[in-house]
Amino acid sequence: MISILYRVPCPTPDGRSAQDLYEKRVHGFTDEMRAAARALGCRFHRAWYARDGHALYAIAIWETPELAREFSQLHMKGFVSDELWETIVLEGDTGLVTEAHGGRGGGA
Repeated sequence: MISILYRVPCPTPDGRSAQDLYEKRVHGFTDEMRAAARALGCRFHRAWYARDGHALYAIAIWETPELAREFSQLHMKGFVSDELWETIVLEGDTGLVTEAHGGRGGGA
């Protein structure tokens, strides 16, 4: 499994705010996209925008990085192709409440 943090600094070069990018996802993600993500190995995906508007953030957990790339290439055109994403691969998995994504929990 691979956990990925995505970040888009805002406003974007074309002037879109973090909330604009978030709303695009609220209204643009379809049930078909959700099913395709599950079928390609996505185990968790959530997006947020910073209250002060400086960025859009998303976290995803995928079976493999290759499946994450395949989904992005097939289904995310128009969501990420014109946005300046920073992609950060996260290591480790611990926390206070982990049931939401099936994390292992445990100590720090």
